[in-house]
Amino acid sequence: MIARSYLYIPGNNASMLEKAQTRGADALIIDFEDSVAVNEKEKARDLFSTWINSATIDQQIWVRINHDSIEADLAVADHEKVHGIVVPKADIEKMKYVSDSVIHVNSLCALIESAASILDARQIAKQAQVDFLQIGQLDLRAQLSLSEGAESTTLNFALSMLVLASAAAEINPPIAPMFPDFLDDMGLRESSRVFKGDGFFGRTCIHPRQVAIINEEFLTSDEELVHAHAVLDAIAKSTGAAVDENGKMIDAASVKIAQAIISRR
Repeated sequence: MIARSYLYIPGNNASMLEKAQTRGADALIIDFEDSVAVNEKEKARDLFSTWINSATIDQQIWVRINHDSIEADLAVADHEKVHGIVVPKADIEKMKYVSDSVIHVNSLCALIESAASILDARQIAKQAQVDFLQIGQLDLRAQLSLSEGAESTTLNFALSMLVLASAAAEINPPIAPMFPDFLDDMGLRESSRVFKGDGFFGRTCIHPRQVAIINEEFLTSDEELVHAHAVLDAIAKSTGAAVDENGKMIDAASVKIAQAIISRR
């Protein structure tokens, strides 16, 4: 199953690390970057190393490394129990470097945070081991001098570029950016629906109370799954034009949609 919820956990917080696997998230992102002060980076690596070596893992574990200490971070993050590495300030060269450096980890997430990388998104998505893209809205807003929190046509264009680049590179859909107000359940729910409708699947979050809503909104329902299997079954049995269980004509696009739905479960 493709993860729906990605919960960020500060790598320097031992208590949060111990409770992380009880929060209900499909995936955890152990953060070595923004949520960890400069003088706490080494502590984060040490705590993570102790935790991951003793933990029984039953969900995806990702680690967000620092762009300026890649080697030191990968020394502990490139671990057989780690599903993937989140690479901040991603560009083509950095993704290639990380891909060439990892031994145990097979999946990478490119966190795109600059105008140059938005324009290079398709090439970034095509780098080896890149599973999906995500956007760093705060850094991108700052570079582009966009008003904080305001609706932005420019930012929406950047988000659309990630969807198009992912599809063109034939990787997973991008994951949606975090919703900053963890007390606004309705805002989280409504914006998650919009992102799913716009080609994103899954979402990062900063607080455990956001997990259940994200899981629900990005859930592939039983009805969707049944319909997807019915579409593929109808195509398999057809000797000419095929129709689904509702009598609707099935075309190549319908097959691709059905295959994508099944891959998410």
